[in-house]
Parts: sequence; C-alpha cells; structure tokens
Amino acid sequence: MDLYTRLLLGVTALAVLGYIGLVYGSCASDPDCHFRLCAGGRAFCGVDHVHVQDR
Repeated sequence: MDLYTRLLLGVTALAVLGYIGLVYGSCASDPDCHFRLCAGGRAFCGVDHVHVQDR
C-alpha cells in the first residue's frame, strides 16, 4: 500500500470517527435525545430527538 492510499484511509477513518463522536457524543448530553432500537428491539438503529412530553 502506497503512502497516498494510507493517507486517504486515515483521513476517511478520522472523518467517520469524528462524525460518530459528534452525533452520539452530543446526544449523551441532551435530555431530549434518546437511542432508538430497530424493530424487534435487538439492534441499535440511531438516535431520536423527541421532547419528553411529546412521547
């Protein structure tokens, strides 16, 4: 693997980790943000931003 390929893989990995950290890290500090389970309740599907009184 040449240097350019390693650089692109590293930049991609940092971008993905940064996005995940931003979305899920900011959700952890927000009381209206909750983790959502898929149908069946076994798999994690994402986050919901719902006010507590709207649920």
